[in-house]
Amino acid sequence: MPVSVIPDPAKLPECIEFSAQHHLGWEFNDFIYPSVLDNEKETARLIELYHSHDMPRVRSLHGAFLDVTVHSDDPRIRDVSDLRVHQSIQAASALQCGKVIFHTGLIPNFRDKAYRDNWVKKNTACWTAKTRQYPGIDLLMENMFDMAPDLLLRLAQELDGVSGFGICLDYSHATIFGGGQQSADVFVKALAPYVRHIHLNDCDLVHDGHLPIGSGLIDWDRFAGLFAEHMHRASILIEVTGLEGQKRSLDFLLELFARHGITL
Repeated sequence: MPVSVIPDPAKLPECIEFSAQHHLGWEFNDFIYPSVLDNEKETARLIELYHSHDMPRVRSLHGAFLDVTVHSDDPRIRDVSDLRVHQSIQAASALQCGKVIFHTGLIPNFRDKAYRDNWVKKNTACWTAKTRQYPGIDLLMENMFDMAPDLLLRLAQELDGVSGFGICLDYSHATIFGGGQQSADVFVKALAPYVRHIHLNDCDLVHDGHLPIGSGLIDWDRFAGLFAEHMHRASILIEVTGLEGQKRSLDFLLELFARHGITL
């Protein structure tokens, strides 16, 4: 399965060397910020910078997510959210990415049935339209503050058969916001048929700290078992910034997967 890391535009030669040595892809994190997306010169500069180097073949991009609410009943909020989605996909297209990742953006502990049904309905309409508008790029929805996988599962079932839509499972998010390590099992088993991409980093089980893998409290042997049984076809992002943390994480994953008979 493809494994990717986050490139640092300030250290591209080192990032290229590390990625080439270990056959790693890249997932761009530069375009999550409105300050970048609304600055055409900065967006163009970053795209040109990356194209001026020998990028890995496997590339994905994390789209804008803060305050992006495509399911809002407020048409103005919906319009801005749509703009951020469009800008993210345009950047991904310019960088020839195969995947763009967005967040669910829901209020997880708001249990009102009308709100939850509306979230499913509007997200179904949004991502159906977007996959048709942007063929050739997979649009993936990532669990963020979701306390359970039920709404993401409903959305995936509504879009079952839509080739350009899938799920990005963030294992740390599932552990922290789901309520513990057993909750991650529930996310994996429920969403596995739709998971195309996985975000991995470590944490203290309370804060979403994006620690190097193996440096926190996540039970990685437990993850390896779930991965081997349910998600071994999905690509992986080591969602850790900084080359040292990425190297440490990769070494840990290689040892972990070897112990479980999984080939990276």
